[in-house]
Amino acid sequence: MKNISMISIMCLVAVLLGLIAPSLGELKYCPGPDIPRARSCGAHGYEACFFAVLAHYPASLKPRNIRCVDVSKNRSKCSFEILCA
Repeated sequence: MKNISMISIMCLVAVLLGLIAPSLGELKYCPGPDIPRARSCGAHGYEACFFAVLAHYPASLKPRNIRCVDVSKNRSKCSFEILCA
């Protein structure tokens, strides 16, 4: 009997959290400062920027929209968004 009531309570809590969570709003993202690179983007620019962003910011800031952008022939920058403080 105890197990059934505990499972019922857990299901009720899960349903309530499912109803409340959308009302908390979406996460707000802000542009992060560009990270300069001393080479062009090339074929692996995204991967290089991905690791560069994670080296500067923890994954808990949920970086997204990571892009490598060529600035000149041998220079590029990594642009991205992170959770706003």
